This record gives sequence, C-alpha cells and structure tokens, in this order.
Amino acid sequence: MKRKLLGLLLLVAGVAGVLYFVNNNGAKQVDTAHILPSDTTTVKAAKPVVRIYMENSGSMNGYVTTNSTFKKAMGQLITKADGFFPGTAVNFINQDIYHTPMCDNLDDFMLNLNPTSMKVGNTSSTDINSIFKMILERTTSDTISVLVSDCMYDVDNVGDLLSAAASSTTGTFMKAIRRAHDAKEEFGVIIMQCMSEFSGNYYEGNNAIPCNGKRPYYIIVMGGLKQLAYFNERMEFEDSSTGLSGMTHKYMLSSEPTWTLDNTTARTFIRDFTNARRIQLEDDRLDIRKITTDHDKPNLYFALAMGVSQLFADKTYLLDKDNYTVEPAHFKVAEISENVSFPDYDVFDHPYCIQLKTEGQNFAPQVTVTLLNKIPAWV
Repeated sequence: MKRKLLGLLLLVAGVAGVLYFVNNNGAKQVDTAHILPSDTTTVKAAKPVVRIYMENSGSMNGYVTTNSTFKKAMGQLITKADGFFPGTAVNFINQDIYHTPMCDNLDDFMLNLNPTSMKVGNTSSTDINSIFKMILERTTSDTISVLVSDCMYDVDNVGDLLSAAASSTTGTFMKAIRRAHDAKEEFGVIIMQCMSEFSGNYYEGNNAIPCNGKRPYYIIVMGGLKQLAYFNERMEFEDSSTGLSGMTHKYMLSSEPTWTLDNTTARTFIRDFTNARRIQLEDDRLDIRKITTDHDKPNLYFALAMGVSQLFADKTYLLDKDNYTVEPAHFKVAEISENVSFPDYDVFDHPYCIQLKTEGQNFAPQVTVTLLNKIPAWV
C-alpha cells in the first residue's frame, strides 16, 4: 500500500486579491465595500493563547533520534512562543490529545524529546483528518493552534478513504471559518514546509521502510486572522538568526474577502521606474489621466507603489511576479521590488514597487493588476 500526502488545506476557502487602478479616462471605479485598510493602520488584537500539537506517530521518531534540524526548529518554535505568549502549551497528538509530565516543563521539553518519551497513545497510524478535526474543535477566537507533523495520511485502505477524508476535512475547516464569521472575525492558516535530517523508519501500512537522509515535515498554524497576523509578526519565522531552522517554504491564506486597492494602499509613480516623458495623474494619485511616451524607447515602463503591511501573504509570494496577471494581455509585470527608495510615498510603512511594461508603447483606458490566489506546488 502506497502512502499518500493528504492535499493539505487546498479545500480551505481561498483568498483572491485584486489590485486595481485606472488611467487615461480618470474614472473612479473603487469597490468601497471591500477596500483594504490603510497600510499605516495598526492591527490591535489581544495576545492569543498558543497551543502546539506534536504528532507522534512512529514515522516522526526519525526526526528526534539525533540532534537534528527538526529538534532545533522545535526548540525555536516553543521558546519564542512561550516568550511572547504566556500560557503556551505543548501536547502530543495522534488518535487523541495527550499532555504528559514532560509537556509541563517547556524549558527542558526538547532535551527530553526522543522516541521513548514520544511513545504515548496509539502511535501505530496517522489519521491526519481526525487530527485536524480535534485541533480545530479546540481553536477558539483567542487561540492559535500549531500542528507539527509529516502530514502523511497513513491508515488502511488509504486509496479508498482519501476522497472521503478530504471532504470531511473541508467540512471541518468550514465549521472553523463559520465560527470565526459568527464572531465577526476571519480565519487564517499559515503552512510552512521544513526539511530535517531523519534517521529511522517510516511506514507503509505495516511495512517499516528505513530512511537515513532528509525528509520534509510541516508546521501548520491556524486561528483567527487578527491573532494569526500578530503571531506571525512576533514569531519572525523567516529571520535568519532567530527564525525556524530548515524552513524551505511558507504559504499564508485566509477567508478574508477580496480586497481592492485605492489611493490609501497604492500610488502611481510620477518619476523613477518609468521611461515615460510625462505622467499626468488625477488628484488621488492612482488614476492616470495621460502619459506622454519617449518614442525612442521600444517599450513603456511605469510602476506602482503598494503598501503591504495589511496583506495576509508571505513576502516570497508577493515578490514572485508569476503570482500576478495583468489585463490587457500586452501588459506584463516586469519586476517587483522591496527595500527601494520611495521619497514620494513615505506614507507606506513597507511599500513594494510593481513595475509594469507594455511592448510597443501601447496603452489602454484601464489596466487591472491581479494578485492570484495560487496554491504552491509543494503544499
């Protein structure tokens, strides 16, 4: 029997971001019902209670037999969470949730973590759908839940059960989203893939398969959107010195409605990053009324400054130009930059520059830039 990865969270309600600006005709077409909050707005949320659940099936033993990257990353996760969020708790999880005596001493938890100390409850199989259900039922409006697992769906007849399990997972997440919605909040998820040394066995049914090398595992963070954004900011997962060791990918998504950029969250550049001889703007500095081109140049370049601190998206996702589409089709995203000088747009805390180009200097009455909601291939 071949084990399969459960398609994690592909079933969660997605988020599509529409970045919108108008030029030439000066028309105002802003959907005020879904305007993104200003980049300078500070999100205020009470400190959440953090609950960390470490899945402890037999396939997880190989991560803790040595002083691995997994153990280092887990130590960083627990230490930082406990430092920023008083009351942080660690539990083991398989067919039930277990809080052993070693879980009470977070300072020494990693020192005591080994295949023997992890052996609690039924560690012979993994029903990742059941694990999600248990965690999400305990994820309240003031709770951040963190699952650490290799996310392998390892039960008998996995091929027959996977479709039904995926449907059940969809229902489980939709219940969590509805609970958040009833509380007038949105629900968010952060998925991180990490790599670590592995020395031990993983399992295909009852067959133990030895593995000595590197294996991926996942850290999945779930909770209310405001609390999750605050948690993500404090934890600084990508920090080169204090972030998660071995993290290779990160993806963030939420149930937040589509948002539309207006002049508080995006501005058109009137100099720099453009080869136009002149750009005339409307009063809101987003609509372009007129562009005079330099006819010696084969293509036209111009750019937007975009505030991003309110976007629930990872930096690597926002900086990937393949995650954007532009209409009309002859417009392209040429480059996306950060950490550049924005003397005219210091209203933004952390602006990005989206540089657009069109071949042959063709322009259009309206140009729409869309940030896609693409599930990464590694999820």
